[in-house]
Amino acid sequence: MLKLFQRNMALQIVLILAAVALLWMKPLVSPPMLSVGEHPAILYSLLCSWLASVPRLAVVLALVLTLVGGICINILLADVGLVSQNTLLPALLYITLVSAGANTLTPEIIVCSVSIACLAPLMLRSSLLTIPPSKACGATALIGIATLFHMPAVALMLSYMLIAANFRLYGWKDWIVMFLGFLAPYMLLISVLFLTGDLDSWWNGVTAALGDVMLRFDHLSQLQAIGVGFLALMFIWSLLNMSVRMNEHPVVWRQNASTVLLLSVGALGMAIYSPLSAKTLVPFAIPFAFCFTHLLLPTQSSFGFHGRKKHTWIYETLFILTLIAAFVC
Repeated sequence: MLKLFQRNMALQIVLILAAVALLWMKPLVSPPMLSVGEHPAILYSLLCSWLASVPRLAVVLALVLTLVGGICINILLADVGLVSQNTLLPALLYITLVSAGANTLTPEIIVCSVSIACLAPLMLRSSLLTIPPSKACGATALIGIATLFHMPAVALMLSYMLIAANFRLYGWKDWIVMFLGFLAPYMLLISVLFLTGDLDSWWNGVTAALGDVMLRFDHLSQLQAIGVGFLALMFIWSLLNMSVRMNEHPVVWRQNASTVLLLSVGALGMAIYSPLSAKTLVPFAIPFAFCFTHLLLPTQSSFGFHGRKKHTWIYETLFILTLIAAFVC
């Protein structure tokens, strides 16, 4: 099956649409009610109030964001040469992991979508190994917007600070621009809340959310726990292999790959704010799609077992088991 994701574009599209249908059929038929979740943020709470009476619309929005996000991350990775132009496997893997952790519109889906928009200006497309201040400001402004949908998304600032260091943005002007970009959405929000008299209640909610760390498992069946564990194991394995093989590629490739991988730091920060479940894995969808693609496709990577061609069936099996794990979650 993996050979199809190296040359047959039409069949790849069919397989992705089939996976989307299987993963989202149940919530489309019986849409669950939206919930503000453990850490309500002001914009997501507004969305919940608007969509409370139309839960199926929330499912459709989640499906559209997931599908469009998969397409966009595939185009972005292919555009900068991180994956082959002939494969849609990153799109399928992104859609699979996001769908495994959601059956309606969740803050994590929105954060993933914003993360893709944040990632795009940070990717290098020339031999210049840095980014201009305007792109840095735009990226952190998008992170600020993401926190208005999911407060734990503030952990993405950890990723960005590491990315900035990787780009050697050490100057005080670079860091001022970075924090001003992050604060820009809050300046507008605070002004509105001050005029409406809701500033104190909002601030109390923010401090309570950031202090509410949840290091516990969600209520999972044994099958779901196995599925979540398997997906997490595949990500860790592919991430380690990618890290080991980074130096085999040109400098610009390594810079772009590092930018994608460093999103895992922010995703890990977000993970401690939610019960451990498939939903916890959703923020890892972008680096997962990138790393696991290179693990599975032998033409793009030599990772894994020695004598890759003799063990193709192992990777085929891992790919199928990954899809099954997503379905059972």
